Amino acid sequence: MESDKQHFRHILLFYYRKGKNAVQARKKLTDVDGEGVLTVRQNWFAKFRSGNFDVEDAPRSGRPVEADKDTIKALVDGDRRITTREIGLRLNLSNSTVYDHLKGLGLSSKLGVWVPLVLTERNLCRRIDVCDSLLKRHENDPFLRRIITGDEKSHGAKKMNRLKPFPKPVVIKKI
Repeated sequence: MESDKQHFRHILLFYYRKGKNAVQARKKLTDVDGEGVLTVRQNWFAKFRSGNFDVEDAPRSGRPVEADKDTIKALVDGDRRITTREIGLRLNLSNSTVYDHLKGLGLSSKLGVWVPLVLTERNLCRRIDVCDSLLKRHENDPFLRRIITGDEKSHGAKKMNRLKPFPKPVVIKKI
């Protein structure tokens, strides 16, 4: 992605040196590469007009958005209950960056534990074994019929006859 950006910047510099403007350069680029390839061409032409012909990005302040996915994965594998905040503090990353990388690794937080979104072969076999054993158990002893479902208040609750509220008192005004 970064090499594509630099490639387009070199092309913009070429068109600037040929005496073209930003609109003409955009037309030439979209004719070849299609719509949406370039969004900030006017900024680059203004930069070239000021005499700065450097096509590299200027250094920025703040935390780096790049993170080592292997390090994040190793931290999560070491402790499945680790939080994004703890990972962020250890690696000097923001919580959202850590969360995005964990999503990219195919992990999701369920009840405070990082679990894979896609089951592994072992987990899938275990799930099938448990379902099979529950089905066989139900054939011998129909335990599912004994499970009560529903709201706890709806079972065995008596309707209480309530007294009607007192009527509002009549206020007599003095004349």
